[in-house]
Amino acid sequence: MAENNSEKINLVDDSTCFVCGKDNKNGLQLDIHMEKESGMAWAETVIDEKFCGWTGVVHGGIVSSLLDELMAYAAFTVYKSGVTGELTVRFRKPVPTEKKIRIEGKIDSNKGRIIFTSAKILFEDNVMAEGIGKMVMIKKETN
Repeated sequence: MAENNSEKINLVDDSTCFVCGKDNKNGLQLDIHMEKESGMAWAETVIDEKFCGWTGVVHGGIVSSLLDELMAYAAFTVYKSGVTGELTVRFRKPVPTEKKIRIEGKIDSNKGRIIFTSAKILFEDNVMAEGIGKMVMIKKETN
């Protein structure tokens, strides 16, 4: 018998998100910038070697998390909160640890509460990984 998943989601931001949470000492603590007018978000960071998959290469799960987070923040330029409904990642080149990278996310389009987004990770102006996603938004921004 199928389970009824009609319960309301209560999303609470307690600053412990693995990617952006400032109170998560084991996380990445990304400082993410949002540009509401353009529907974009970006961050620059250096990923510690402790997050590697292979020596000197950021683990694919971390790469996916970075792309996911920047796509979510792009969507947050329109909606206050939401969750990832779908994420597709393309790994183009190994993302290096201990080097400065830039992650950019943007809104591509939207259909009601579904925001279609994309993101990329850049190292020295080269696209290292990119993703597309569908964000399911919960609460519209009041401003």
